[in-house]
Amino acid sequence: MKKTLLLFLGLVVGLTAEAQEQKVKTPAPSPKAVSQQTVGLTNFELVYSRPSLRGRDMHKELVPFGKMWRFGANENTTISFDTEIVFGEKNVEPGTYSIFATPEEGAWTVILYSETNNWGVPRKFNKKSVVAEVKAPVKKLSDKIETFTIDFVNLQTNQFELQIAWENTLLTIPVEVPTAELTEASIKEVIEGGEASQIDYFRAASYYSLENINLEDALLYADKAIELQGDKVPAYYVYNKAVILKQLGKKEEAIKTAVLCIEIAKKQNFDSYVKRGEELIKELSK
Repeated sequence: MKKTLLLFLGLVVGLTAEAQEQKVKTPAPSPKAVSQQTVGLTNFELVYSRPSLRGRDMHKELVPFGKMWRFGANENTTISFDTEIVFGEKNVEPGTYSIFATPEEGAWTVILYSETNNWGVPRKFNKKSVVAEVKAPVKKLSDKIETFTIDFVNLQTNQFELQIAWENTLLTIPVEVPTAELTEASIKEVIEGGEASQIDYFRAASYYSLENINLEDALLYADKAIELQGDKVPAYYVYNKAVILKQLGKKEEAIKTAVLCIEIAKKQNFDSYVKRGEELIKELSK
């Protein structure tokens, strides 16, 4: 009975002391970062803790060659996405994954791992939990990066690069997203389903023009958007049509449409589209 009572009292004292310790606020040596990014129609969230060098040598003291590293500090670095992606050259289903890396002098092996509840690297590494693996070549930086940094760079409609920088090391991992497939499915569903508004037609036409695909459909959608707007059609709807006509090689129609864009833009005090229309006409008149 006495032992039980002493154990209980010790637990209470310990919990009380821990609660008291929590009152003191101190900065985290490796602060947590949360980065959200949309690429095309895919939403990403990256969560990681960012260690700094503080005068230390990265490979001699922090991230030794040939040894798996947690790709940050503290809990697992995780990346989440809501569509299928291609990481390196591997298709990966939507979900949340931890990231680990094994550094070597010329390249780092970076993996996505399905288990995310580790503190540091897994105690028992499970090869079956590896969902993607990529060799990221090392590029040497002339300027030293003090704090470990992961960033989304070179964003395009269907792809981007995950860039990792620390000390004098820069890694770049290519990532592809299924924007074309998702967008085409959305256009087909809305327009063929008879639910499209003028903005839906405009956005579909703009997307095809931007990607330089399905231009005949783009012209039909641009005309439909203008028709639905009637007398209130904005200048940028007409400019969009002029660009599509140019892409189709219909030069004279493109010039006439650009002239109409300028007239509408002047009435709407839309100076930027007056300028764009004039530049388009100049380009088409060469």
